[in-house]
Amino acid sequence: MMRNLLLPLVLFPAFAQAASASPAPTAAAVVRGFLDEVRSGRAPEKAVNYLAPEVRAHQVTAEGESVVVRSPEAYARHVQEFRQLFGDFSFTIQEFISDEDKVFVRWRQDGHHLGSLDGETPTGAPLTELTSVVYRVEAGKIAEYWLQTDRKGLELQLQRAK
Repeated sequence: MMRNLLLPLVLFPAFAQAASASPAPTAAAVVRGFLDEVRSGRAPEKAVNYLAPEVRAHQVTAEGESVVVRSPEAYARHVQEFRQLFGDFSFTIQEFISDEDKVFVRWRQDGHHLGSLDGETPTGAPLTELTSVVYRVEAGKIAEYWLQTDRKGLELQLQRAK
């Protein structure tokens, strides 16, 4: 009886490989790993594990939208710049909603004003950044995202710190 169950695996080795292959990670798993390891500032160098070779980053601002194309290496540098500006910041996910290939995330980043954001002198004052992002995952990697940050809130915090 057992011999009959093994027959398809012997005759069709491709079927055996497909049956043993692990499923592709979900969009939620990809984004969660990216946030926990890369965007949190813990391991920016791991961006290559989560980002497509070219990622379209839609920067949604009141002044007008722009699109930046980032490589994993460029994104790692971007996070390292955050560490220079905010120091050892804390990163808290406040909302996380996944639907097929898209994931919505709202986060809070708390740090200190250690680097110049818009040409002003760093004050060392506490700074909080609130951001909402929708990520689109394709073939197990983040391929595109739409980001909105409370820039006015940052501006007001910087004014108060002066």
